[in-house]
Amino acid sequence: MNFHLKDILISKDEGVNLKIKKSDLSKCINFINSEQKTRKSKNLNLTVSVKFITSQNMKKLNSSYSGINKATNVLSFLPDLNETDENNNFVGDIALCSEVLKKEAKEQKKKIHDHLLHLFTHGVLHLLGYEHDSKRKAALMESVEKKILKKLGIDDPYQIEL
Repeated sequence: MNFHLKDILISKDEGVNLKIKKSDLSKCINFINSEQKTRKSKNLNLTVSVKFITSQNMKKLNSSYSGINKATNVLSFLPDLNETDENNNFVGDIALCSEVLKKEAKEQKKKIHDHLLHLFTHGVLHLLGYEHDSKRKAALMESVEKKILKKLGIDDPYQIEL
């Protein structure tokens, strides 16, 4: 592919209590680049923006953009072409709900860190055009997620032990 994911901008809502290491998300980005066979380029080095938000703010976003009036774990937004940076290098924005992330990790008996990296990977893949609105598309997206997460030492996130 003629682009390369290069940087991550991380921000948090006030009140979000979650330890996030940029280096962990960068590893994720590196494995996504490897799996997607991206190429480094002078002009197409893309940045992902990720914001960790409260469940209240996620509920508002999900209601506005999906019509679903509840918090969800992750949402991805392609860039607004009217509001890009001077180099047009944003691949998009990811909103991750820290409260839903923690709740799901506990319910699914997963490490919070592992679940965070899975949701981040999931969000980035959406920005790259992956969808799960059919069985075929879901199987493809899950396959790519599993390959990336395996490289990070994370077990198949779809094998949930409840």
